[in-house]
Amino acid sequence: ATKPEVTLGDYKGLKVDKVSTRVTQKEVDEEIEKERERNARTIEVTDRAVQDKDEVTLDFEGFVDGVAFEGGKGEDYPLTIGSGSFIPGFEDQLVGHSAGETVDVVVTFPEDYQAAALAGKEAKFVTTIHEVKAKEVPALDDELAKDIDEEVETLAELKEKYRKELAAAKEEAYKDAVEGAANDKAVENAEIVELPEEMIHEEVYSERKEFLGNLQRQ
Repeated sequence: ATKPEVTLGDYKGLKVDKVSTRVTQKEVDEEIEKERERNARTIEVTDRAVQDKDEVTLDFEGFVDGVAFEGGKGEDYPLTIGSGSFIPGFEDQLVGHSAGETVDVVVTFPEDYQAAALAGKEAKFVTTIHEVKAKEVPALDDELAKDIDEEVETLAELKEKYRKELAAAKEEAYKDAVEGAANDKAVENAEIVELPEEMIHEEVYSERKEFLGNLQRQ
């Protein structure tokens, strides 16, 4: 037997802050809303103007002082309104316009813009909107519940199932926290009473063997 004798630290009477395992209606609703978003579909919009969160397909060309600049042109470019992907102010100026329109979007490049030649400059982007798409989220009803989980028949059943699953997950997390804290406490104050001589020799032999092996490979 080459294992050292170890005395564990005191872990009895350990106190861990009680975490609430109660599940609120808000938490259940949030889980269902996530699934609802996953079941959304994207549809083309033809009967209204661009709104926030729409995805538009654009052609654009940028000009500073009437001269086109490098990297300022794009074709059939997909852009989600409100994503902040473009220069501040660009996406806002597309709201209210429709597919087929050409819009002069005037923006100012930020002072810390990566291309120093454009930093702080005002630019005009001649922008043509080709297509407008929107995310269509399904109604929150029994049909959606069945689409999300084929084992349920109603939205009420789905909510109850989610409530039970969330409660079980919280209980498991609390149990793991208690066990983890107990292990940490026991190890923290653990004491090696005696380290066997044979174990020391084995470690030295292992290190020496690895060192010689490295020398041979070199």
